[in-house]
Amino acid sequence: MTAEHHDVLIVGAGLSGIGAACQLQASCPGKTFAILEARGAIGGTWDLFRYPGIRSDSDMYTLGYSFKPWEEAKAIADGPSIRRYVQETAREHGVDAAIRFHHRVLGAEWDSPTARWTLRVQRTDTGEELSMTCGFLHVCSGYYNYEEPFTPQLDGIERFAGEVIHPQHWPEDLDYGGRRVVVIGSGATAVTLVPAMAEHAAHVTMLQRSPSYVVSLPERDPLADVLRRRLPADLAYRLVRWKNVLWPPPSTRPAGAPPRSSSGSSAAACRAAFQPASTSSATSRRAMTPGTSACASSPTAISSAPSARAGRRS
Repeated sequence: MTAEHHDVLIVGAGLSGIGAACQLQASCPGKTFAILEARGAIGGTWDLFRYPGIRSDSDMYTLGYSFKPWEEAKAIADGPSIRRYVQETAREHGVDAAIRFHHRVLGAEWDSPTARWTLRVQRTDTGEELSMTCGFLHVCSGYYNYEEPFTPQLDGIERFAGEVIHPQHWPEDLDYGGRRVVVIGSGATAVTLVPAMAEHAAHVTMLQRSPSYVVSLPERDPLADVLRRRLPADLAYRLVRWKNVLWPPPSTRPAGAPPRSSSGSSAAACRAAFQPASTSSATSRRAMTPGTSACASSPTAISSAPSARAGRRS
C-alpha cells in the first residue's frame, strides 16, 4: 500500500478542524495538509445534531473564530446558523478543498527515527483502506461516538409502550405535536430541547438527578448591537470578544478563582483536602452530562440524550 505524505493531517472538519486549517494556512503557507472527515459534510457536531432547539450555550463572540467576525444578530446562536458559519469559513479561506470526506482514521503510529506519524485510514463510502503519513497530527474529532451515543440502562424500558428517541439520532419526520413528553436529564441538551418541544407538545416533563445552576441570558448582546451599528464589523467583533473574555458572568467567576493555600502545606495535605470522601458518592453525582432526554409518544416516550453542546459543552 503506497502511503500519501503531508506535513500536517487534521482529523475532523468541524468547528475546531476548520479553524486549525485556516490558522495553519495563514501561519505556515508552505506546509501541505489535508483534513480527514469520516462523515460527508462540514460542521461536525453542528451538522450531526438536528434536534429541536439545538444551539450554543456559549456566546459566538468567544466560541467563534478570532479571524472571522460573527455578524448575525444572535450571540447565543442556533445550530443551523453555526453550521453555516463553519461552512462559510471553510469556503472563504479555501480549506474546503483540502477536506477528504468519508475518510475515517482507524489508527496512528509514531516512528521516532523518521519523526512521522503513519495513519491507517478507511474510506467509509467504499471500504478501501489507505495509508497516510505526516509530521504533525492534529486531532479535532471531538469527544462523541457519532455512531453509538451513550444510552443508559433503564430497567423495564422494553415494556414501555411509547416511542423512545435519542437526540443524537433525531428523526427528521418526528411529529410530537400534542403528545406528552418526558426528558430525562438536565444537561445542555435538555436545556435547549425542553423549551423548543414545549411550544408544540401537550406536556413536557424534565427529570433531573442532581440540582444544577442555570443563568438566563438574552440571545442578543446589547453592546454588540450598538457597536455593530457604529463601528466596522471586525472592530466591533473584537471589542465584544474581549469584553466577554475579560468580564464573564458573575456566576462563573468563583470557578475561575485560584484556590486558597496556606504556607508550608505539603502536596500530601493538598491531596487529602481534595480527596472525595468515598468513591461511590463522588461517582453518583458526577458527570451530569451526558444525560438522558425523553421524547413523547401516545402515553409518554423516553429518549437518551448526550449533552449536546457542541463546541463548548457542559
